[in-house]
Amino acid sequence: MKKVIWMSFLVLALSLPSIGMAASVGNIADTQGGLGKFSLGVEYDSVFNRDLKFKSGTMSFTAGSVTESKPYPSTGDSIKDMKLKANRLFLKGTLGLHPNIDLFLKLGMADAKWKNKYVSPGSPDEKNEFDGGNDFAYGGGIKAKIFESSGGLRVMADGQYLRYEVDGDYKVDGKDLAQVLRESLIDKGFTTVTASYNSKTKIQEWQVALYVNQTFGSFSPYVGVKYSDIMVKNETNFSGLADGVTFSGKLDGKAKADKNFGVVAGADVYLIPKRLSVSIEGRFIDETAGTIGVTYRF
Repeated sequence: MKKVIWMSFLVLALSLPSIGMAASVGNIADTQGGLGKFSLGVEYDSVFNRDLKFKSGTMSFTAGSVTESKPYPSTGDSIKDMKLKANRLFLKGTLGLHPNIDLFLKLGMADAKWKNKYVSPGSPDEKNEFDGGNDFAYGGGIKAKIFESSGGLRVMADGQYLRYEVDGDYKVDGKDLAQVLRESLIDKGFTTVTASYNSKTKIQEWQVALYVNQTFGSFSPYVGVKYSDIMVKNETNFSGLADGVTFSGKLDGKAKADKNFGVVAGADVYLIPKRLSVSIEGRFIDETAGTIGVTYRF
C-alpha cells in the first residue's frame, strides 16, 4: 500500500514557479541635497507581467516510514511559460548622507500571483497557479548623484534590495492542491483520503539603475536603464491519511528572472516647489510594471 501511495504522488505534475519583481527607481529621482535632509513618501507599485525561468527543484515523499527524494521536474519534463502579477504598497523614508548620496528604506505590504505550465511529453500540459495574499515586505538602498552639468542635467545611480514572503493557494488545472491529492489517491483505489497543504514563496531581489534627470520648473522627468536579479524559493508542504496510512511530502524549487535588463522612465511633478511631489513611473522590456507615489521633503 505504501508503494502505491508513493507512486501516486510521483505521477502528480505539480510545478513550483517562483516570483520576483523589479523595484521603482524614482519617487523622487533626485537626491535630498544634504546631510540630515529627509523625505517621507508612499508608493503603489504594480507588476502587470514578468516572465520567469525555473532553475531547479526537488520532491520528497514519505508514506509510513518510507521516504524518497527526486529532482523536480522529473527527467524529460519541463516548466514553461512562467508569468507573474503583483501589487505592492510601501512607505518610503529617505535620508541624505551627503549632498550627492541618499539612503532609503521601504516598509509595506505585497501580494503575488503566478501561473505556468508543467510539460511532460505524451501527457497534456498542466496549468499551475499560485495566488498569494498580502504580507510584510521590506527593502532599502542607496541613491547617488554621479554628475550634474552646468545646465542642470543630472546623471544618477540607484541600487536597492527587496525581500518578502507570501503564503497562498495552489491550484492545478483550476483545482485546489488538496483536492488534486485526494482525487489522485482515490483513482489509485484508496477509499478514505484526507489531505492538506501550505505553500509559500520567498522573494529576494537586487537592482541597480543608471539614469538621467533634469528639472524644468515643477516638472522633473527621468529616463534610464536598469539591471535586476531575483532569487525566489518556493516551498509547498502537504500531508494526510490514505486508508489509515500517513503520508507527507514537500516540493521546493527556485527560479530567476527570464530577462535582467530593462528601461525605466518617469517624472516627478512638484505641487509645492522643492517640497511636495507626485510621481509616476513605467518599467519595460524585463517586465511591464508601473509605480505612482507621493513624497514630502522636509
